[in-house]
Amino acid sequence: MVSSGGPQHAILPSSKRKRRIEDNFNCGQEGASLKENQDKKKDSDQMDPSVESVDRISQLPDHVIHHILSHLRNVNDAVRTSILSKKWRALWHSFSILVFDERKFAARIGNEDNKEMMFREYVSISLCDRLVKNLYIQKLVVHITPHDLSDDTEYLNLWLNIANDRNIKELDLHVGIKSGKRFTLPSIVFSSKTLTGIRLSGCKLETCGNIMLPHLQKLYLHKLYLDESVIQNLISCCHSIEDFRIIKCSGLKHLHISNLIRLNRVEVHHCTQLKKVQIGAPNLDTFWFCGKRTFPCKVSLEGCDSLKRLTLGHPQVTRDFCENQISNFPLLEKLDLCISNDKIKYIIFSNPHLQKFSLKGCKKLRFVQVFAPNLVSFECKGETMPLVDFNPFCLTDAKLSFLPKQKVVGFGDKIWIMMKTFIGKFESEGFKLILYSSKVFFF
Repeated sequence: MVSSGGPQHAILPSSKRKRRIEDNFNCGQEGASLKENQDKKKDSDQMDPSVESVDRISQLPDHVIHHILSHLRNVNDAVRTSILSKKWRALWHSFSILVFDERKFAARIGNEDNKEMMFREYVSISLCDRLVKNLYIQKLVVHITPHDLSDDTEYLNLWLNIANDRNIKELDLHVGIKSGKRFTLPSIVFSSKTLTGIRLSGCKLETCGNIMLPHLQKLYLHKLYLDESVIQNLISCCHSIEDFRIIKCSGLKHLHISNLIRLNRVEVHHCTQLKKVQIGAPNLDTFWFCGKRTFPCKVSLEGCDSLKRLTLGHPQVTRDFCENQISNFPLLEKLDLCISNDKIKYIIFSNPHLQKFSLKGCKKLRFVQVFAPNLVSFECKGETMPLVDFNPFCLTDAKLSFLPKQKVVGFGDKIWIMMKTFIGKFESEGFKLILYSSKVFFF
């Protein structure tokens, strides 16, 4: 059984209030279902009487119906399937993907007082109902806005305990931050034998000695305060991780990842306190790093020989990779560079396997030289076009887009001169040029 960490009567509402919450939340869905039922009946009345109706959709096995429901765009689409038959309506109530978004809940409730408490009670009712009926949970998504941290902690602990008891596979938890205070994630989340994916936003991770997540494949951390020892311990204990992303997290200064054989993708976005990133993953396929130039950081991907896709959006890191690292990835196929630093005026690198190259944010960049015999696709976007030298020139397609932030006299003429030189390098046979401009060009 599940322990809520507090008295049950402090969490669960009375049966009368429970009915009122459910009625308020479901009235819109039932109205939509009624209209669709009427439309369906009207269509069936107009059917040719000689055509024998066969309800094959109700003959589908339960697990197949659940699989179909899991691939729908959202919960509302899943609700609409309840009109198909009594079986589908019954199975909808055992649907294993649960989404609770306080923002959308408040919009449905309207002008009711105490919306915050109604939402928390509704989630508690729904999850406790699954516990009583012994229904498992494949995925739980919760978006909760900050209210009272002590009360919210009690509710969140209850929900996470129930989810763990119901063998949850994916957890997507977004908790709002109020006055700098964060919800501390309970240790039970780190001892799940069934979780394959965790997405956390706004929480706080504290020291946890007994981490046991044998099947965790995806770990996304957004706007979290990360203690370096905690995150390193977490990563080192999750040997099945394939996809790891940290976005706008604070507290972390050094990220070191090694000995993760299955690690396939790593993304690091705008972690301003991060000073150093070291990744040694032999099967890493994709790496994406971006940040502001005012927050310097050193990145090393030594030992990532399987890297195929590299995206860099940090001026210092971009410059370092172009000078020292890009040529070290023998399987690199796609390279995206965002040049947001006015001081970068030239880029020179080589890679024997590179096929696609994207260059964005060009402002004062003057010269680009690339030695890549397999390069076939190039994209350049920004305020100006640099002089581009590909050796050898094997491009089959290129996308060019230039627009100054401020009006510049003669901008179009200057850009066209640079573009004309570049375009002239293409083979005339099979060449197609598309231009969008307010000016008339003469060839």
